[in-house]
Amino acid sequence: MNPHDPLSRRCFIRTAAAGFAAATFSRHAAGYDLPLPASPVAIARCRRYDYDQVKSTLAALFLELGGITQLVQGKTVTVKVNLTGGWNATVYTLSPVETVYTHPTVVLAACSLFYEYGARRIVICESLYSQQETKAAYRGCGYDTALFESTVPTIQWENTRNVGTGGTYKALNTGISPYLYSGFQFNRRYVDTDVMVSIPKMKNHQIAGITLALKNLFGVTPSALYSSDRQDENATSARTSVLHEGGLSAAGGEVMPILSKDPGFRVPRAVVDIVRARPIDLAIIDGIVAMHGGEGAWHSTRLGVTVPGLLIAGKNAVCVDAVGAAVMGYDPEALRGASPFHNGDNTLRLAAERGLGTIKLNEIDVLGVGIPLARCAFQPTYRESPTGN
Repeated sequence: MNPHDPLSRRCFIRTAAAGFAAATFSRHAAGYDLPLPASPVAIARCRRYDYDQVKSTLAALFLELGGITQLVQGKTVTVKVNLTGGWNATVYTLSPVETVYTHPTVVLAACSLFYEYGARRIVICESLYSQQETKAAYRGCGYDTALFESTVPTIQWENTRNVGTGGTYKALNTGISPYLYSGFQFNRRYVDTDVMVSIPKMKNHQIAGITLALKNLFGVTPSALYSSDRQDENATSARTSVLHEGGLSAAGGEVMPILSKDPGFRVPRAVVDIVRARPIDLAIIDGIVAMHGGEGAWHSTRLGVTVPGLLIAGKNAVCVDAVGAAVMGYDPEALRGASPFHNGDNTLRLAAERGLGTIKLNEIDVLGVGIPLARCAFQPTYRESPTGN
């Protein structure tokens, strides 16, 4: 769909109006108080970013989940990594791949297993704030593209900040009762695929409290359409003014009238809408080395580094994130204001309210290392003052 086509915009507005009319339905009708999808989540110890150790640990996790050969065999697999924010900076003395980014060893090990299980094509994706040639941009973030390609011959790379190699965007609808957006336009790598894999770094987030498999998909929205109300294929900007603050996007699709311009209201709801439009089929959390206090190097000395020594995986991203939150020492059912959701609503509760998965730990079969033994204390992000300072 062309974002500047008036007819396309009218279709979005009609859908958005229907979503707004349905937004008053009860939590019970949303499914939060009804049985929600539940899927096993596996946790394993992995102490170092050693390729053989990470690969064998992931293989064991996949086996505990019943195997993923059927999921990926003969398929195109899109892997969304987390190379967030464009700050390719160290945290204290540690590189960004150890602290802020999804570590390339975890991604390489996962992709090599997908290849061995028969995946036809594997595409690594991120919306990078760079106009460099795609592989050069990934190398700048610490990913050895030559090593990846020699290990996984079918691997491809895409910078999804704009239309990219697909030539056109492709629209996906959120479904009934969207929170903020009736649909999104995506780089086709996220649509013309069979399997969507989210591989985040385990860490806190200033607005969302935590950033795991669900929040990782915030980055699938292209800067070219979601950084302002004008389409700019050369854009390398964050989507703050649109998705955080309620500015209009070039893509349209926002439920009207705009319900809130509070980032703590908008960001968690935008995440749920994005995941509803582009569901996750497999989630793998890189918790070998992790970060607390925030999501990026821009938080400076508010950040801390911790070493959980864990990998977590599952096929329902809501369940995976609920377990991940518990491992971080948090209640996945917590309300806004409770740790770690000091500055925003709990994305997990919002996802459960739209029926995406259960966040009740007693309904999730946790395999491998149990939550009590896996738990690692994370300090939450700082509370924003009333003035935002």
